[in-house]
Amino acid sequence: MKTQLDLNLLFIAESLYKTLNVSKTAKELSMSQSAVSHALSRLRDHFNDPLFVRVSKGMAMTEVAKGLQVSIERLTEEARKLSQSTEKFDPKTSQGRITIATTDYTEVILIPHLLQRLKKEAPHVQISIRPTGGSFPKSELESGMYDLAIAGFYKDLPEGFYMTKVFEDSFSTAYRKNHPKIKGELNAAQFYECDHALITLQGDFKEVLKVKGQKQRNFQYGSYSFTSMAWTLSSSDLVLTAPTLLLKKYQEYFPIKIQKVPIEAPTIEFRMVWHALTHKDPLKSWFRDVLKSEFNKLRSNSK
Repeated sequence: MKTQLDLNLLFIAESLYKTLNVSKTAKELSMSQSAVSHALSRLRDHFNDPLFVRVSKGMAMTEVAKGLQVSIERLTEEARKLSQSTEKFDPKTSQGRITIATTDYTEVILIPHLLQRLKKEAPHVQISIRPTGGSFPKSELESGMYDLAIAGFYKDLPEGFYMTKVFEDSFSTAYRKNHPKIKGELNAAQFYECDHALITLQGDFKEVLKVKGQKQRNFQYGSYSFTSMAWTLSSSDLVLTAPTLLLKKYQEYFPIKIQKVPIEAPTIEFRMVWHALTHKDPLKSWFRDVLKSEFNKLRSNSK
């Protein structure tokens, strides 16, 4: 039994009928070529036919594709008319699930406030958090598995993606109260003498304080988790340098001390990324605005 056909695939097919070229369709729809190729593969699987085949000059339609063209173009046109005639989007009655690829840093500082707001403004919307790890979840965003990705390491993106800066945090240094080797505050010399912990999404021990000329710290322990590090920090003699808001959350529940990093330290910028396929979706668009608003509140409260 065939699965239901994603309407977005029909818009891609509609474009391919006009262009007979994957790269031109990708450009027209602000998508990556790989996303268009993946969509075409799904169309082929659904209709059990190649649909568009390579010839000496571009691509040509199969007989099955020719037979489907009128129906597909009629469906996409009706979908556009329906979209234009629908009532104004109302988050209170909207239902859906938003899947976000991010880290537990975002969960700790943002999600509790976000859920309180959604309970009032969009009570039927579900939020699902998935781990982003240390790499950009390109295929998951292109396929619609993820709606958004939020992290501090997204920079250059493939074609077909949107990105906006949503938050900036500083680094601070923390260690347990009554640390046997630290009296008062750490200075730069003591900082390098201590054993350090590191939050590392990729499992390496790459220095996060990327300032030229600084010494290499002695990293004894690394973890992918932004949250479990609180237990380690409060029950060991390790020193942790991490985003300030995260450490302040630790301090609400654990006996730790926070201070300014005793050496020069950069800031960390968090960016939100989404794919062109969900760019104009009313629920996703509204939700992105909500996220920006909540991040702005965090920024104001952290000053």
